[in-house]
Amino acid sequence: MPWAIIIFVIFLILWGLAWRKQPKLAIGIFIGLFVGAAIAPSLGPYESITDIPIWLPPLPFMIITIVLMIYSFLAWWVLDVKKKPD
Repeated sequence: MPWAIIIFVIFLILWGLAWRKQPKLAIGIFIGLFVGAAIAPSLGPYESITDIPIWLPPLPFMIITIVLMIYSFLAWWVLDVKKKPD
């Protein structure tokens, strides 16, 4: 239990430093913690590592890839529209 408190205090100090230097990063961390806390009860608990679904570990990478692909398509489409004189 003392390790959990020490780790929590370290993360709290790091979040405080992020808030002072880069508030957007700190807000992103804050939102991510709430999203993770909301999703966590539906994902677990698992008895062993063999119970974890195969899609769960790479899920963050898949989400980032899909978001970047959508963003790149929209940027390409918007820039293409601006180049065409009507």
